[in-house]
Amino acid sequence: MTLTAPISTIMTRSVHTLDVSSKLSEARRALITNEFHHMPIVDGERLVGMISWRDLVRAYRAARNADASDPFGIDDVLDRSSRIDAAMTRELVTVRDDDSIDRAIDLIADAHIHSVLVLDSEERLVGIVTDKDIVDYLSS
Repeated sequence: MTLTAPISTIMTRSVHTLDVSSKLSEARRALITNEFHHMPIVDGERLVGMISWRDLVRAYRAARNADASDPFGIDDVLDRSSRIDAAMTRELVTVRDDDSIDRAIDLIADAHIHSVLVLDSEERLVGIVTDKDIVDYLSS
């Protein structure tokens, strides 16, 4: 085990993503189905954001505050209240696929986040590394 190894050695390569045109209800269902806390948002091959449970709660709260008597379910409220590109987080922490595992550790620890997205030299999303991936690697 070496911390100077490239992050590509431990990253998950098949990253579940949502398209920027997806509805917030689709994001909610994708997070539930995959048991994720957050999911990258892409526009074609370009990474444009990340949607999380927190983003969905914020969108819901904004809609609720706009109409507290809304009788519809959460998916209806989410889809009527906001679009995924308005609700998602745009400021992302990323690494390059040839960056070291140690760099990912520093970024996750310093930014107080649970994962970093991995981009190739052409800025395409090629992987994700979670804090759990790092702990698993360190304990192997």
